[in-house]
Order: sequence, then C-alpha cells, then structure tokens
Amino acid sequence: MTELEIQGRKAYCGTGGSAWQEGLPLALLLHGAGSDHTVWALQARSLAQHGWNVAAPDLPGHGGSEDLDAIRTIADYAAWTVDFAAATAALAGSQDIALVGHSMGACIAVDAASRLNGRLSRLALLGAGETLRVNPGLLADTLKRPLNAHRFIAAFGHGTGAHFGGAESPGLWMLGSTMALLDRCLPEVLHRDFAACNEWEGSESAPGVTCPTLVVAGAKDRMTPPRAGRALADRIRGSDGGAGFVTVADAGHMLMAEAPGAVTRCLRGFLGAK
Repeated sequence: MTELEIQGRKAYCGTGGSAWQEGLPLALLLHGAGSDHTVWALQARSLAQHGWNVAAPDLPGHGGSEDLDAIRTIADYAAWTVDFAAATAALAGSQDIALVGHSMGACIAVDAASRLNGRLSRLALLGAGETLRVNPGLLADTLKRPLNAHRFIAAFGHGTGAHFGGAESPGLWMLGSTMALLDRCLPEVLHRDFAACNEWEGSESAPGVTCPTLVVAGAKDRMTPPRAGRALADRIRGSDGGAGFVTVADAGHMLMAEAPGAVTRCLRGFLGAK
C-alpha cells in the first residue's frame, strides 16, 4: 500500500505487491461502487510482476482513503482521478499511463480519459455500459436498508455459476466476499456511488476518448449486459478507429473474481504486459 495526498486528503492505493520502478509504464486500476482496491488483487499482482507499475486506489470515502465533501458525481470522481494520475506518475517516474476501470470505475475512467487525452496509452473498461441505470428501489435501499441492498448486489452481480461455488481461486466464496466488502462501505457512500452511476451519461464523454480502448463484458452480466458494453464501445472513437469489444464466458458483473485468469490474460494482452 502507498499513501498519497490528493486534493488535500489522504488516499491509499495498492501496488500489486511490488515497489514502483522508474521508467516502467503505469496502470491505474479503478474499482466499482462500494468497493476498494482489493477487487483487483490478482490482476494487480500479475501486472506488477510483468513490467508495470500498478496503482489501484481506494477512491475517496472507500477503503483507507479519506472522503471529500466535493465528491457527488462521476465527473467529480474523474477530476480526482486526473489528479491521482498526475501524482502517481510523478512518484513512479512513469511517462506511459494506462487506465482500467470496472463498473462505476469504468464510468470514471471514461470521463477521466476524455480529460487525459494525449497522456493515456490505453483504456480498458470492464463491466461497463453507455449508461448504468439503477433500480429506484435498490437506490433507496443503499441508504435505508443497506443489508437488503448488499444481498441483492451480491446475488444479482454474480453469474449463476458463482452461486454454486466453482471459484478459480481456492477457498473463495465470491458472494460472501462481495457482501463483506460492501459491509465495510458507509451507506451514504454506497448511495452516492449508485446515484452517480444512475445519472451518468456515457454518450457525453465517450466520443471524446481518443486512445486505444477495450471494453470487456461478462457474458452473463445482468447489471451491465454485453449489449450495454457494446453500445459504449460504439460511442468511443479511439485512436485506431474504434474501441475493441470482448466477452468473458460464464462471468457476471464481478468478472475479476469470477474469471480472474481470463480477465488477467485479457488485460495483459491488451496492455502489452511482458
């Protein structure tokens, strides 16, 4: 873990278990609503061992990072991410920056990428969509009945296979892990996250992304189904004429845990990890 100060508040980020080395490219990994940097544990470690400096932050109000009163929208998170990218790139001595986001983190990554054009080499978006609409009942539950919200997110967010074991990581209870992660998030922060996702319009910022982009969808994702990911990919022009789009078989929305090997191979292939 590395501690920084971003916008006057403490921010923590995971490094994949490896110290940063000057001159290596930098991969920024943004987690989703109610989560923290640990959702990237396997992917972060793999990238850090194959030629990348890794910075997977706890977004403001999540994990070990202090909250910011100014954070209300995806655009606010994106502005924080731009500052975080500048700070980590300076500390790591990295000129080549790639941005990776999952779910809400993908929304943030799209908005941040549209501001960082010319400074990003790659953009990867997992569990993403052109919009991320939230059921009004679920949105209310995040604040008033958080346990109900956590149960629904864990159940609906995983593909059917995750409900019956079969985790690639030995001993991992995927639904239980998601519940434990959400339980650590303050209800007002989770509510803010979901409200921000509900209001976000990818059509506004996606066309402004010019770096090579890959959208990765879980084939069994019910929160952001593959058609939603493809719609987002179609909005992104990208420097090579458009965004790539791939699906991960048998994975739902929590695809980094459900299919860690496939996701890691996908990211390493796209980012050019050694």
